[in-house]
Amino acid sequence: MKHVLVDFSHLADMNGFGEIARNYAPLLAKAPLDDIHLIFIVPDALVGSYGSHIDYIRRSKKREDLRKLGKHIDLWHATDQQYHLRGGDKRTIQLLTVHDLNFLREKTGLHRWRHIVQLNWRMRKSDYLTCISQYVKDDILQHYHLGDKPLDVIYNGIASHEDEPKVRPAFIGDDNEQFFFTIGQIREKKNFQTLVPMMHYFPDKKLYICGDDHFAFAQELRKLIDEQGEGRVVMTGKIKDEEKRWLYAHAQAFLFPSRLEGFGIPVLEAMRYRCKVFSSRYSSLPEVCSKYASYFDDYTPEAMAKVVRKEVEVWDKQGSLATAALQYSKGFNYESYTEAYIRLYRKLLTEGK
Repeated sequence: MKHVLVDFSHLADMNGFGEIARNYAPLLAKAPLDDIHLIFIVPDALVGSYGSHIDYIRRSKKREDLRKLGKHIDLWHATDQQYHLRGGDKRTIQLLTVHDLNFLREKTGLHRWRHIVQLNWRMRKSDYLTCISQYVKDDILQHYHLGDKPLDVIYNGIASHEDEPKVRPAFIGDDNEQFFFTIGQIREKKNFQTLVPMMHYFPDKKLYICGDDHFAFAQELRKLIDEQGEGRVVMTGKIKDEEKRWLYAHAQAFLFPSRLEGFGIPVLEAMRYRCKVFSSRYSSLPEVCSKYASYFDDYTPEAMAKVVRKEVEVWDKQGSLATAALQYSKGFNYESYTEAYIRLYRKLLTEGK
């Protein structure tokens, strides 16, 4: 029996790391693993959540709980590059999943240098690397020298929530309201600011920009909305999952002009609800969306509006294009994601260091 520790420290976080962990952890816990004993690092409140057959390490007491556990860790999987502890000994196989190198474009000066050095050290200390898209893999290979260290792509999954309850948000007037929708952290890299002046060309529609708005850039976006939103652009803040599902299902289009995505979960989520997707061509998005989205190539308001109008007017949520996008998005699922990592765990445990 081999002991595999999986670091789910960010499981409760409301971000991409947390979204992936919340879907991966229960499937991994239920998998038939007669040859593997699982150990999970989780937030303190979630100890025991995935069954008594798993050992738990509290996020706040990692060193103490590992010492009490007293088991040799054969494989340690850090599920993101922002982990706070790597353990084991020289025999322990270290697996690291890298989600993005966005800090290269977002950070400057000392902060950028610190992230570069930190990730370099963490990858050097790992025996095997995975990442979430070919875009991220290419980015790593361009900026770091890995030598012969293995680096594989395992795409993120998308959870299937289409049949779960949907609740109309209070900020929506009625079921027949015509609107566009986008979601993400309100940060400059998401490029939501390009959507505001575009709405001038859609006087019969509203735009709802949803997501965590505690970032400094949110103030700039609010100012732009006040000046150019014409009373039809609304920044809602965070929304509940059932509200998000309703918005995907009822929006005339999902608009995602982001400049930096290691993967881009929302575009595939929108496809699950047969919603027309408009995307940037930046970073991983063309890879993830493939031919199932329409793309912005010119970010002037008139050009963006032209792209959206042309496609929205002919989009049929029950038509063949929507069905094709739906089926394509189902290829990204957590069952396949879990199976891929279990295969990798077994491969690494068999080969050893």
